[in-house]
Amino acid sequence: MSESLNTLSAGYKSSPTKIRSSNTRPPIVDNELKKIDAKDLANTIKIWHSEERLNTEDVNYIISQLQTIV
Repeated sequence: MSESLNTLSAGYKSSPTKIRSSNTRPPIVDNELKKIDAKDLANTIKIWHSEERLNTEDVNYIISQLQTIV
């Protein structure tokens, strides 16, 4: 009985480094950043402070970091 076996190794006989396809689609870049409303941000920080998600030290740290920008 000399039956040949079909195995997965038959698929590995081609060159493994051969590139079969390439992605020619350009990457999607979103250059339009949404503007942050400063009043909404300030109100959000106030809410976080009232909910004790930020303590006074945290708020002071945020203020000191903002002062380094201007």
